[in-house]
Amino acid sequence: MLQFQGAIYSKAVERMLGTVIGLGAGLGVLWLNQHYFHDNLLFYLTVGTASALAGWAAVGKNGYVPMLAGLTMCMLIGDNGLHWLDSGLMRAMNVLIGAAIAIAAAKLLPLKSTLMWRFMLADNLTDCSKMIAEISNGRRMTRERLEQNMIKMRQINARMVKSRSHLAATSGESRISPAMMEAMQHAHRKIVNTTELLLTTAAKLQAPKLNSGEIRLLDRHFTQLQTDLQQTVALINGRHARRIRTDTAINPELEALAEHLHYQWQGFLWLSTNMRQEISALVILLQRTRRKWLDAHERQHLRQSLLETREHG
Repeated sequence: MLQFQGAIYSKAVERMLGTVIGLGAGLGVLWLNQHYFHDNLLFYLTVGTASALAGWAAVGKNGYVPMLAGLTMCMLIGDNGLHWLDSGLMRAMNVLIGAAIAIAAAKLLPLKSTLMWRFMLADNLTDCSKMIAEISNGRRMTRERLEQNMIKMRQINARMVKSRSHLAATSGESRISPAMMEAMQHAHRKIVNTTELLLTTAAKLQAPKLNSGEIRLLDRHFTQLQTDLQQTVALINGRHARRIRTDTAINPELEALAEHLHYQWQGFLWLSTNMRQEISALVILLQRTRRKWLDAHERQHLRQSLLETREHG
């Protein structure tokens, strides 16, 4: 499997840093051995202490650098003969050249984690929109339909979990802060969880007695919820230049309708209303960072669209 560009860059930097640290430590130990230790007990104590420190640091957070530093040091001190300096420098150069090749390969094969993160987020929101349409189509949620939809929900959840593995690499590629990536992933998870709650709640609802006006009100409410999700998908795909403003105010007509419905219906409508706020929170984060996660062509198209909007506005 090809590594993503952001992961390659971060690992290449860590690899180079660990190699340089290990190179300095290894050459220092070899110099001390050639001039003072002469393979006596102090040489082995120094090597053992340095290796223990590297191993201890490698167990903690960001342990790749100390691990590689310790390995590089051990590679260098493996040859402490007459040509110890030439041999050590050659081994260190091999590691540095390997890191440079990895970065060059990332340039030639730019498999960007940012794109994968966008695709999975857009696919999940699209499927959530379809799920809302399935829930609000007026048909009774039978056990068979519920089981089929729960299979789709498991696919959505699996995609959401998979998208999380791209957060660190996406942050490195796009220069979006890890905290902002976590905030967008949190909003993503809330939308998915609310969709699943709506699905399981819909299976327990009894059909209420509604007049034609109330039925149209519910249809408009859930249609708008689907529209919000579809607009967010268009934003993620780079096709929505104008700023999206989601109306999160509670519809007084919907609130009045909920008051005389069964408590399960009240919870169902509250979940769907709250979902619009969750979508709005995600849209705000996406719009705040979109110049970073859009590619160069999409950013150019965005600038042109905004200029045209101002000229005609």
